[in-house]
Amino acid sequence: RAAVAVAVLGVLLFPVHLTVLAPGELVPANPATIRAPFDGVIANFSVRPNQSVASGQALFSFDQAPIDSKLDVAREALSTAQAEYRQAAQIVLNDPRAKAQLAGLLGKVAEKQAQAAFLEGQAQRSKVLAPQAGIALFDDPSEWIGRPVQTGERIMQIAAPNDVEIEAWVPLGDAIPLPDKAPLHLYLASAPLTPLSGTLRYMGHRATARPDGTYAYRVRAKIDAATDQRI
Repeated sequence: RAAVAVAVLGVLLFPVHLTVLAPGELVPANPATIRAPFDGVIANFSVRPNQSVASGQALFSFDQAPIDSKLDVAREALSTAQAEYRQAAQIVLNDPRAKAQLAGLLGKVAEKQAQAAFLEGQAQRSKVLAPQAGIALFDDPSEWIGRPVQTGERIMQIAAPNDVEIEAWVPLGDAIPLPDKAPLHLYLASAPLTPLSGTLRYMGHRATARPDGTYAYRVRAKIDAATDQRI
């Protein structure tokens, strides 16, 4: 009886950890997000989805026709303003009273120069380059070509192949308090018998709407060891 009592006491003292199951996947840890530099229409892509790209490689470009037409108008307006200023400067030589007009005309020239410089910058940014080497992550190019985009709209991400971490979504009904650096195991469909171990980096404070209409808390975790599994 004493041995049984000691065994029962030992079982009662054994810690039982609370666990929770949640869908998860490997995601880029520090991807470079490529956004539209200005309002425009995407003309073509130079890369394919999941293609490896080098730093400085062309990714996609905007329709150049609207930008070129605006730039031509701005340059013509600049040329006209400069001609008006030169004409007024010649008149001042014979009529000093016309000197008051020079300041306004000079300001107009500066304004037209700024507009032309801005549009020239847009023309240069119309061809978007990769800021770093990695894998191009985006949807089907045919869904983007010919589609108008707004400034700041996300087009794609460039992710380093080995810079990955775990992302999981804990449903509302299964949410439990998770301590810092809580252990986490990811069972991938491609390798269900060899889970990836990680430690909790953070858990979202608020639930986020998922594509399936449910709400869940986002969980991000660092992987304990390097892996060859792809994003």
